[in-house]
Amino acid sequence: MGARGGFRATMIETRTDVGQRSCRILVARDPRLSTCDALVQGLEPLIEDVELVEAYSVEAARSWAKSGPFDLCLVCLDLPPAPRGAARLAKELCTRGHRVVLITRSLRWLPAEDLELRALPWIVPEADPTSVLAFLQKDAAPTTSHPRARAKTLPPMTARELPAANES
Repeated sequence: MGARGGFRATMIETRTDVGQRSCRILVARDPRLSTCDALVQGLEPLIEDVELVEAYSVEAARSWAKSGPFDLCLVCLDLPPAPRGAARLAKELCTRGHRVVLITRSLRWLPAEDLELRALPWIVPEADPTSVLAFLQKDAAPTTSHPRARAKTLPPMTARELPAANES
């Protein structure tokens, strides 16, 4: 099997006998971390006829996004180079019209001035996989969400939560 999740990812990427699936979900995350494991592993049995594509780098996620539409893109802010790479990927996916949900425990690592990125809905890595179902509904949060569409309501950032000068 090799590295954590390596076998599963290989199987997903090389299967050619799979017909059109009713639901496609792209999950961009760091396979070396177990933070998203339960969430991701809970999606497949939860959603009938789902094609779950895991991308373990920004480049892989970009490549998959070009392969066709996804019903939902889950982007973990731990994806290297964290968090900038994941943030750029999330913005690119939104620009291409994909519905994006961030996976993170806090939005404090996002640029304070990037209101579009901060307005995206987000869930914690430990979230119940059923919480993802709401984002799959066609009338759920649009690709460029408004603050009311967030999965969590956040108070304004305090000076302590703003990224340090060397993190921008």
